[in-house]
Amino acid sequence: MPQFNLANWLPQIAWLILMFGAMYVVVRASLPKVNAVAASRSKLIGDDLAQAEAAKSRAQAMVAEYEATLTAARTAAGKVTGDTKAEVAGQTAAQLKIVDAGLAEKAEAAQKVIADARTAAMANLQTVAADATADIVERLTGRRPAEAAATAAVAAAAA
Repeated sequence: MPQFNLANWLPQIAWLILMFGAMYVVVRASLPKVNAVAASRSKLIGDDLAQAEAAKSRAQAMVAEYEATLTAARTAAGKVTGDTKAEVAGQTAAQLKIVDAGLAEKAEAAQKVIADARTAAMANLQTVAADATADIVERLTGRRPAEAAATAAVAAAAA
């Protein structure tokens, strides 16, 4: 076998040293680039997570604003109801029944409008959160998830 021939050992050792030296130089030269890519990806992921956190805090601020508006609307509705009751207190019992029935219908309609507005706002919030989640996953993985999967993930996170 030629590799066991003592005359061939010196060139084989020289080639061994030369190849390992060349590989060492190549690896040594490429490691800083690999580290730079890893640092860049880490920064990108951190930025994406920060954007997601900012979107979450904006959504929470929108929900708080909605709750404040809802409370103000309820207070205003209660004030209107109280003023109307005080105004018609002096009238006859028949007129009082008619006015109370009208106010009850208005309050029910207002509650329905408020409930519809809340449902629409929450549906829009879920849609925005699902879109943001899909965008983040697409930027991280390079593939956009199915819209149903993103919606299910947002619903699971919100629960």
